[in-house]
Amino acid sequence: FDEVNRMFVALDKNNQRVTLTSHAQAANLTHQTFHCPICKQVVRIKNGTVMPAHFAHRSQPMGEGEPESIEHLTGKWWLASWLKQHGEQATLEYYDATIRQRADLLVASKPPRVLEFQASPLSVPDLQKRTMMYHARGWQVTWVLGHRYWHPEGKIQARKFLSIEDHRLTLWHLQTTVGELVRIQFGNEGRWLTRFQHDDPPTQTWQAESTYPQRQIRQIAISLQKRVQPWMTLQAAAYQQGRNLNGSPWFVHSRPHVLRHFGIPELQLRLKWLLIFEGQPFTATANRQFWQAALPNIWTPLLPAGTLGKMMGAHWLQVLLAEGFVVQEDGCRYQWQRLPVWFADLERKLAMKKDFA
Repeated sequence: FDEVNRMFVALDKNNQRVTLTSHAQAANLTHQTFHCPICKQVVRIKNGTVMPAHFAHRSQPMGEGEPESIEHLTGKWWLASWLKQHGEQATLEYYDATIRQRADLLVASKPPRVLEFQASPLSVPDLQKRTMMYHARGWQVTWVLGHRYWHPEGKIQARKFLSIEDHRLTLWHLQTTVGELVRIQFGNEGRWLTRFQHDDPPTQTWQAESTYPQRQIRQIAISLQKRVQPWMTLQAAAYQQGRNLNGSPWFVHSRPHVLRHFGIPELQLRLKWLLIFEGQPFTATANRQFWQAALPNIWTPLLPAGTLGKMMGAHWLQVLLAEGFVVQEDGCRYQWQRLPVWFADLERKLAMKKDFA
């Protein structure tokens, strides 16, 4: 079981479920006896000023995992309070003996929906296992991420939690320090941020993706200087065609995809794609297969297989079309209209920026 050293729910002497919701309630219950719903050990009420009132084991239960963090305890309480304020019924810390799993919140929707607030590290196999167990019970599950996973543009540690809502890639974050729930939904060239608070109506803003070609150019140069293996392998392939990665075409830096912030090596894959397909007719299928082969499904276990490759490949094709390098001959075949300009070295590339930006 994870994180059950502290909890909001315990059983009283009559085996009735008691949920702590306030400091005042906890003060009134201090002299009663309670025990853990899972391990049956006696638990006591902790009613300090730093955390919400909660139950706690007197010692770490055998095999019960690590003690629960303040962030996780506070986050569950915030989500339960927020759902209640918006008229949704949810059971806090619902333990299901069938799957031997305790859900942070089980929302009484149709179908039922689990909210899991994830503040600690979680491996991909454990993420898959817990999600599949909930699905086997007929429950949907939404993973809400804590501080370690937060970045407004995206963070590689959060990549495995990407899901699809309303046909958009989505992440949920809860910032317990400011009391704000944020839903981030990603487009090709930006993101929608919807912010939810207790007292105010939700607000939505659009954040366009920033383009900094100089950073990407520096990334290539430094990677080659430090002899980073994937870049050295790519450089060797470029040399065989009489090219230099430091002199790569300017347009490879155009319209970068937002997923690059999640550790997707977009720039590297664009260059590899050019070394394979440039000047040759290609099909939409070949383009998609290239990207899907390069982006493992295990990176995003909550998405249908091939989703990352399909999205990245479609976006790259849009860039090629928009820049006028290729045209579509029929439903799935593309021909080159003009070839991109490669430069002999970095100096010449920078010198010609005004003509190829």
